[in-house]
Amino acid sequence: MHEGDDGREGWESPAFEHQPYPPQGPPPGPGLAIASLVCSIAGFVVCAPLAIAGIVMGHVAHSRARRGRAPAGAVAVAGFVVGYGALLVWGIMIPLIVQALVKSGAFG
Repeated sequence: MHEGDDGREGWESPAFEHQPYPPQGPPPGPGLAIASLVCSIAGFVVCAPLAIAGIVMGHVAHSRARRGRAPAGAVAVAGFVVGYGALLVWGIMIPLIVQALVKSGAFG
């Protein structure tokens, strides 16, 4: 126990102040929206699952931007629109490629 200023022994208050809520971290940046756009563009070249990942990330980033929790709403929209375009292209190209392979006798 410590002696107070008035000479009485008593309890000493802690040196820190209590906060009603824990401190918040920095707000999320545009990373998810940018990743959506990158995956969607790569989905055109590499494979359709990347386009699907870009679509999902784009919708999540757009939802966050609408609620004011993240920036880059337009980039998020571009990400999922490009992803849908990539899926459309793959949806047209895969049957054409399979048909050409069947005609060439690659399957038997």
